[in-house]
Amino acid sequence: MRRLFSQLGFRLAAASGVLAIVIGATFGLLLVAIDEVRKTSRLADHSRLALTAADEVGELVLELETGSRGFVITKQERFLGPWRLALARLPAQTQTLERLAGGPEQTTRARRIADEATSYIRDYSIPLVGTVRRGDPGASSVAVTASGSRRVDAIRARLDGFAAAERARLDGRQDQSDSDVQRAIALGIVGLVGSFALIAAFAAYLLRSVARPVRRTATMAGRVAEGDFSARLPEKGVGEIGDLERSFNVMAGSLGRSRDDLDRLLLEQGALRRVATLVAEGAEPARIFETVTREVGLLSGADLARMERYESDTAVTAIAAWSRDQAPELATGRRFELLGPSVAAGVLEQPGPVRVDSFVGAGGSIAEEARALGIRSSVGCPVIVEGRLWGVIAASSKRGRAFPPETESQIGEFTDLVATAIANADSREELIASRARIVAAADDARRRIRRDLHDGGQQRLVHALITLKLARRSLGDSGAKTEELIDEALEHTEGAVAALRELSHGILPGVLTRGGLRAGVGAVVARMPLPVDVDIDEERFPPSVEATAYFVVSEALTNVVKHSGAERAEVVARASEGVLRVEIRDDGVGGAALGGGTGLVGLRDRVDALAGTLAIESPAGDGTRIVLTLPLPGPSDAAR
Repeated sequence: MRRLFSQLGFRLAAASGVLAIVIGATFGLLLVAIDEVRKTSRLADHSRLALTAADEVGELVLELETGSRGFVITKQERFLGPWRLALARLPAQTQTLERLAGGPEQTTRARRIADEATSYIRDYSIPLVGTVRRGDPGASSVAVTASGSRRVDAIRARLDGFAAAERARLDGRQDQSDSDVQRAIALGIVGLVGSFALIAAFAAYLLRSVARPVRRTATMAGRVAEGDFSARLPEKGVGEIGDLERSFNVMAGSLGRSRDDLDRLLLEQGALRRVATLVAEGAEPARIFETVTREVGLLSGADLARMERYESDTAVTAIAAWSRDQAPELATGRRFELLGPSVAAGVLEQPGPVRVDSFVGAGGSIAEEARALGIRSSVGCPVIVEGRLWGVIAASSKRGRAFPPETESQIGEFTDLVATAIANADSREELIASRARIVAAADDARRRIRRDLHDGGQQRLVHALITLKLARRSLGDSGAKTEELIDEALEHTEGAVAALRELSHGILPGVLTRGGLRAGVGAVVARMPLPVDVDIDEERFPPSVEATAYFVVSEALTNVVKHSGAERAEVVARASEGVLRVEIRDDGVGGAALGGGTGLVGLRDRVDALAGTLAIESPAGDGTRIVLTLPLPGPSDAAR
C-alpha cells in the first residue's frame, strides 16, 4: 500500500484505535460494574419486600388469634371484625410471601407457613368461633386454648426462621453491592487517567506531524486569496498532509475555472442586455431575430445557429441564421418539412429543450442539410409566445464533442426576449389593424348615411318640393288638379320622414335609447325567423355599454340566421360584481371564428375600447357560444 497508510495514516489510526480500546474497555467494565450494582440492589429490594410480606403474615395470624380469643372470652361480635378482615386477607398475603421467596429453601419455608396458616384457620380458628356461637362451654377450656397457642407459636417460629434467612441474604447482598460500587469507582478512575494520558500523547503527535505542515500550507492559501490562482504547492506531504496540498492545488484550479465561468456569465449578460435593449426600443423583429441568433451562436460556442418559425405541425420556415466563419451558412427563408430528426421536430413531440446527437443516416431535408454542412450535433429550445408554440432557436456544432450542459439554459434566456419582441410586434400590428378598421368602418358609415340620405329622404323631399311648386302654379288655373298635387307632396314628405327615421334607427335604434338593452334586443329578436330565448336584466347601463352589447347581439344573431343552420338560439345578459356578461348560444353547425368573416372583428375593436373581452367557442357540429364581458363604471366613474 502507498506511504499514506504506512506512515501518518497508520500512526493516527493506531493511536486512535488504542485510545478507543482503552476508553471502550473502561466504559465496558463500568457498565458491567453498574449492572452488577443494579442487580444487587434489585435483589436487596426483593429481600426487603419478602421481609415486609412475612411481617404482614405474622400480624394477620396475630389478628386471627386475638379476635378468636376475645370472642371466646367475651362472646361479643365486635371482636370478630378484625378476625374476619384477617381471615379474608391471609390467603392472598401468604401467596405474596411464596412469590417473593427467593431460592428453594425460602420457597419451602414460605409454602409451609402458608399451609400451617391455612390449617390454623380451617382446623382451629373457624371451628372455635362456631363452637362459641353454639354455646359449647368446652370452647374456653385450657386444652383448646393451649392447642391454639401451639399452632400460633409454630407459625411464628417458621416466620422468624424465614425472616432470619432473608435478613442474612439481604446483608450479603448489601455487602456485594458495596463491593461492586467500589470496583466501579476504581475502574472509572483508572480508565479516566489512562484516557487523559493517551489523549495528551495523541495531541503532541498531532502538533508535531500535522499542525506545523498545515501552517506551511497556509502560505499558499494566502496567495490564492490574493487572486494568484496560478500558485501551486509541491505535493510532498505525507498522508493527509499530502491530500491537503493536493486539495489546495485543486481549489486554485477550481477558482481559476470559476473566474472563467464568471467571465462567460458577464458575456452572456452583455448579450442579453443588447437584445433586451433592441426589444425595449421596439426594433424590427427581423433585426432582433438576427441579433439573437448571432448571440446564441457565440455564447454556446456553436459553429452555426438558426431560428425557425412553425408554419404548421409538419413544417417550419427558417427566418434567421448565423455562421462563425465564412463557410456556407444554414438556409433562411426556406420551408422545411419536419421529417427525420431535428430540434423543431423534437420540440413538437415533447415541448422543452432538445438535443440531436447525430444526423448520420437520417432522412428529411433538415438532416440532409446538416450532413451537407458537416454538422455533428444540435441543441435548441422552443419559443413560446403567449402560451403558444411559435418556433425554435437551435445551435449546431461541426465538432465531435457535445455542447456543455448549461447550453439549454443559455438559449432559454434568449427565447423569453424573442417571445416578448414577437408579442410586442403582434400588439403593434393589431393596434394598427384596429385603427385601420375603425377608420374604414367610419368611412363606410359616412358613405352609407350619404347614400341612404341621397336615395331615400333627399329624393322624397325633392319630389315634394317639385310637387308643391306645381301646385302653386295651378292655383290660378281653375281646371288644375291642385288638391291632388298637394296630396302627392304630403305623401312624399311623409315618406321622407319615414326614410329619415329608418336611417336614424340604423345609427342607434330609438327603442334602445328609450327602453335599454332588454328592449333593444327584444326588437332584434322580433325580426328573427327562428325562436330566440331572451333572459336580460331590466337594469339600465351606460349608453356606450348598452350600444356595444346591442350591436354584438345583433351581429351574432344575424350570423346565426346566415351561417349556423340553427333551430334555436338564446341570449342571456347579467350584471354582477361590476361586469356585464352577455352570452349568445345556438344549436347550429359550429365552426365559427372571430377572424372568419363573421362581422364580429370590427365589433371587437369597440369592445376593446371599453376594456372588455369578446370570446367565441364554436366546435364543429356542437353549436356556437359567444361571450361578451364589459366592465361597468363605478359611482365615481359614472359621475365623471
